[in-house]
Amino acid sequence: MYRTAAVVAVTLKKVRYALSDDCIIEKKFPDEVDALRNLPMPVFVLRELWIRTQNERAWRRFYILPETTAEIELNTAENYRNTHFREKDWEKAPYRLDIPLSLLTKKPAKKRDEIR
Repeated sequence: MYRTAAVVAVTLKKVRYALSDDCIIEKKFPDEVDALRNLPMPVFVLRELWIRTQNERAWRRFYILPETTAEIELNTAENYRNTHFREKDWEKAPYRLDIPLSLLTKKPAKKRDEIR
């Protein structure tokens, strides 16, 4: 998947039964997680596992990082909102970081004087 500021390697999986909200994805799908982690791609290429269950009509998306995994609950750049997203928990979270995409796509200055 190609975006303006990112390249993402995605594996799609359709399963019969729903995942619990506290599912540990690397234990539930170890082969898929290992395959994404072992892709011969640079580290800046993001890795995601998308799971769709038989009864849900939405994908649940997970970041696959070298040491851990994390469920993606909200991605405003792609207009993605996880159906299991707990907004009240998110608002109370101790750490929150919003990165505007304009910072990621800003063109570098051409002249040294423009940097100052």
